[in-house]
Amino acid sequence: MEYECKWDVGETSARADPDRFVRNEVFDRHLERISPVKAVSQSTLYVDDDENTLAEAGHSLGCIINHGAISWVSWLRLKQTIQWNGRRDSLEIGERVPPENLGRLINDSDVFPVSYAYRHGLVKGRLAPTGVVNQVRYKRNGYFKGLDRGISYSVDLVEFLSPDGETKVIDRYTCLEMEVNESQGEVLGRLEELARDVDRWLGHGRESRTKSQLAVRAASGADTG
Repeated sequence: MEYECKWDVGETSARADPDRFVRNEVFDRHLERISPVKAVSQSTLYVDDDENTLAEAGHSLGCIINHGAISWVSWLRLKQTIQWNGRRDSLEIGERVPPENLGRLINDSDVFPVSYAYRHGLVKGRLAPTGVVNQVRYKRNGYFKGLDRGISYSVDLVEFLSPDGETKVIDRYTCLEMEVNESQGEVLGRLEELARDVDRWLGHGRESRTKSQLAVRAASGADTG
């Protein structure tokens, strides 16, 4: 399971200076043993059925391709939202696949994320591309102070492209994400404490929309703002 809090930070300095943004003192107040900032570049091709059933329900199925030194690593990943209450709790299922086979495998029932989506009624028909995201993540890892439990957080600089293969950027989006992978009450409590501090720092509430929802909206010509 993944437990995530997210904010739209497009109106802040995050896009102009993501490295500095992710090193804000708000994180130092709650965390220790924080790693240096690492920039990771990747692309995600989101797929869905004709009715965008996954995106409408807050789920996503994406083909994730890394860039640079780890470009040989790619994944098909399903994220099933269990609940959203200011924090998104999601079941995440992934399978590593060769990048050159991604297009063929999005409807292959032998691939576990795809078969899971069909078996659990998360999709209603054949899958096809619905949106494309290119992003650079400025990521750090740390541990809650006095608690040997980890957290990851990042500023994501996102560009939306058409799923038709065009390379023109059709919209942009910037978000701050924090996530943990442990369900213990103390861990989730500490995540919420940090999230409330971030709420106060940013001066606004949390993002409820997923990147797949925004990618579909951008591809359809709708405003993602």
